Amino acid sequence: MTSIDLRDNECRVWWLDPTQLSVEKLTSTLTNAELRRALTYRKEEDRRRNLAGCWLLRTAVSAHLGIEPREVTVDRSCRHCGKLHGKPRIVNTDTEVYVSVSHSGDRVAVALTLAGEVGVDVEAVLNDQIRQLTGFALSPEEAQALRALPEERQHAAFTQYWSWKEAVLKMTGHGLRLAPKKLHISGSGQNPRLVTWPLDIPTEKVQLRTLNLGSEFTGAVAVLSETGPIVIRQADITDLHRDVTQKERRPGSGAVPVQTAA
Repeated sequence: MTSIDLRDNECRVWWLDPTQLSVEKLTSTLTNAELRRALTYRKEEDRRRNLAGCWLLRTAVSAHLGIEPREVTVDRSCRHCGKLHGKPRIVNTDTEVYVSVSHSGDRVAVALTLAGEVGVDVEAVLNDQIRQLTGFALSPEEAQALRALPEERQHAAFTQYWSWKEAVLKMTGHGLRLAPKKLHISGSGQNPRLVTWPLDIPTEKVQLRTLNLGSEFTGAVAVLSETGPIVIRQADITDLHRDVTQKERRPGSGAVPVQTAA
């Protein structure tokens, strides 16, 4: 197994369409526990998304560690209740490898970094329900900024706010136990900024970036880092396959730079 080159100040994000790979391929590297969990989903598309997330996580981590995907040990214990629905953690490594998984529609994404806790989120652009969700999801400042936009842009803008906040809350491990409206995020496009939140961690340690996943999707990745600017690199599954299979690689290949934090 050939290892990919993951630098200390770098976060890699890979994504795929779950229908790109056969069920046989997706299940080939999973554990019995992961297969059983996938069977708990009633809808075929939900099962496939779950399988794709597990497969992509194992493939990315194994490529970094230089081991087989089935040798990666993933702990999904919730830190609050102990059930197996928590933020995934990689156990069998001397150096902490931080990971996050997200899926929505026909997009599945995995983030991998050595820099610190990470959260990734993928969302299909909402076509309705934003009025009902605004009070729950947005701070007063964000809600005002949303209302100021032309109506035809509000659904995409709301979904982007939601994705930024989900990425941050997945990074901390809180999820929706912490109300999204308690986070205030400013900015647009590739350079959002966490302005305030109710945690004691300085907001400047949170590096937040927008992902490019196609016109019908939005995404974000958040990294909690003590080491300074983080380079966010984004690539689809074809680049991960190339990273894994090539015997010799040029530094920095196999990923498309999205943004370097200032």
